[in-house]
Amino acid sequence: MRIISPREFVDVVLMKQFEDGTMLSAATNVEHALCPPQANFVRGFNYPCGCFCIPVPGTQLLSFFQTDLGGYLPQTVVESFFPASIAGFYSNLTKAVKTLKA
Repeated sequence: MRIISPREFVDVVLMKQFEDGTMLSAATNVEHALCPPQANFVRGFNYPCGCFCIPVPGTQLLSFFQTDLGGYLPQTVVESFFPASIAGFYSNLTKAVKTLKA
């Protein structure tokens, strides 16, 4: 394995839009026989997490995440990786919300 091994996650995700326009995305880690751990990856673990997008002036977003990346990673690596990863997540979330509203 390399110094920093690639990670894999297996999650189940629920997406729902309510009558008032509020959108929910909720997820949690699962184990599934069709998704066994792969030899060249470290299996990460996502605790229950999710987001609410609430349609109000200025649009509100409430999100919560708690991830265990698995294996050993120096704190400096985590701190350099997560800001870009989270920014990418919110960029993709913005696109998805616009698609769902259309």
